Amino acid sequence: HWLSARWMDNLFCLFLDRENMKEGLKTILKGIDYIKDGKSIVIFPEGTRNKGEGVQDFHAGSFKFAEKTGCKIIPMVQTNTDCIFERQFPRLKATHTTLAFGKPIDINSFPKEERKKIAAYTHDVIVEMYEKEITFFLFKYGHICYTFIDILII
Repeated sequence: HWLSARWMDNLFCLFLDRENMKEGLKTILKGIDYIKDGKSIVIFPEGTRNKGEGVQDFHAGSFKFAEKTGCKIIPMVQTNTDCIFERQFPRLKATHTTLAFGKPIDINSFPKEERKKIAAYTHDVIVEMYEKEITFFLFKYGHICYTFIDILII
């Protein structure tokens, strides 16, 4: 696992410790610094791998990066990802996936009281994208494993 840990470190990956509030805050502050330094980050707002159960609830804390930096949120949906790894662990397998990007969401365009609802708003946007991508993927390939629900913060 040292190779994957090194690789993730070089990609500036951050892992949120939900059990330790102090460490979780340090991680969020580090992510905010990354954004201020011009790095984009990807957030998985469901907080877990989605195994095809549709779009799960989002953790509102995932949106702290956008709130604190004013950066834009780019909704993303990637389909059929478990066919790459999970279905034949520990091997990797080439497979078809799609990666769809939604329209940027500018948190600053929302009135201050509405910004508290940005997680729900983004969730609704991603649900719509997810349904569209699933329909396309099933039509084109006839099957689907499961999807990633991502948010790109730039």
